[in-house]
Amino acid sequence: MYKPKNYELSELAHPQIIKAIGVKNTWRRLDEQCLRDMQTINDEWRKIHNSGIYCNRLNLGLDSRGLRPPNDPDGSFYSTHKNGNTFDLEPVNGKIEELYKFIIQLIKDGKLLKLNTLENFADTVKWVHVGYMNTTEKPLIIFL
Repeated sequence: MYKPKNYELSELAHPQIIKAIGVKNTWRRLDEQCLRDMQTINDEWRKIHNSGIYCNRLNLGLDSRGLRPPNDPDGSFYSTHKNGNTFDLEPVNGKIEELYKFIIQLIKDGKLLKLNTLENFADTVKWVHVGYMNTTEKPLIIFL
């Protein structure tokens, strides 16, 4: 069970899940390779910007940017967020489009183990949706 050093569990999983199945089981529901990729993204971003990356921001009511419960009203019924391998990211420094391009380059350079999919930036301009889908296209850009 891998725990990234820059994220608490509450930043990666919905509070309803943590309450229902507990901390240890929630960590197990999150994809380990994707968590390692999240750490890589954060580490590489910090080298350039000396700034971190948010996922869930409970103080702002943003609790569905990581692992979501099955009945979560945010997003689609079949959202990959419910698989524990998709995250909505927001850089602390506010450079969202730059983060989007940065993650695309990490994927192209083969620096990420599993995360390979992003939603088109024009469809999600307030965050960067990054996840995993079974595809050979790297990166796979989804248009909504």
